[in-house]
Amino acid sequence: MKIAYIILAHKYPKTLLRLIYKLNTDDVSFFIHIDKKTDSQIVGQLVNQLQDLPNVSFIKRYNSAWGSFDIVKATLEGIKLIAEGSTYFDYIVNLSGQDYLIKSNEQIKKFFEENKGREFLEYFPLPCSKWKGGGLRRVEYWHILWKNEYFSLPEKREFKSPISSLFYSFLNSVFFKKRKFNKIFPLYGGSQFWCLTGECAKWIHDFINQNPQFFNSFNYTFCTDEIFFQTLILNSPFKEKVVNEHLRYIDWDNIDAYHPRILTRNDFEKIKQSEKLFARKFDLTIDQDILDLIDQNNIDTISV
Repeated sequence: MKIAYIILAHKYPKTLLRLIYKLNTDDVSFFIHIDKKTDSQIVGQLVNQLQDLPNVSFIKRYNSAWGSFDIVKATLEGIKLIAEGSTYFDYIVNLSGQDYLIKSNEQIKKFFEENKGREFLEYFPLPCSKWKGGGLRRVEYWHILWKNEYFSLPEKREFKSPISSLFYSFLNSVFFKKRKFNKIFPLYGGSQFWCLTGECAKWIHDFINQNPQFFNSFNYTFCTDEIFFQTLILNSPFKEKVVNEHLRYIDWDNIDAYHPRILTRNDFEKIKQSEKLFARKFDLTIDQDILDLIDQNNIDTISV
């Protein structure tokens, strides 16, 4: 059972290194993306510390700001390296640098062996009630990041300056019209995190190469990492093999929040009882003990 981990990280190098060392076993490889904004000195330190691991590769770096389509681009770069490489992987798992395994490597491999051929991906059809605008505004509007702020066109917006307001209205009326994605193919949303078979990842790579218009249609969208792969796979030959499950323990204590709650030692008992394979998210500047507790724990039961 060969597993490839695509890990997207932008801070907390110690946490990233700990994740890699903990996952590092025979028949495992890592494809690491470090956000383009990350300080070059930190990147250099990571490269130096991982240079003795021949199973670690670094992905072309993107400015993967939260909500940006570059997150999808970075993930696809990892899939490209895997699909075009000489090693076949049974499963590809995407993680963030603030994720951690809550089962042993042996249990993770056993789980994938017992479920070989299944695609693990959370999904629900769009529009849905839990996302603003049913989720369609994420792709129908043109989302432009300017000075760390997203502008959504043709959404109406007021400015202090009358000239700015007039110019904005002009752009809306002349250049930006709402796009109708759901008229082309059914849209699906869900968590950005998944566990896909090597066959499915290869199909994604080939499809994107053969259908660049599909890829390009998602430019200037928002939080598309929670739509792109769901829409692609649920309209693919792999649809019937999808299990509606991302295999992560995540605590969305506030359903309206943009990010899940940081897990601490107070969450350990719930994590211990979880049947998931991984958990997120962790911040060792807030709690340094939780990962030690997870490492010390050994859970034998896994089921979905």
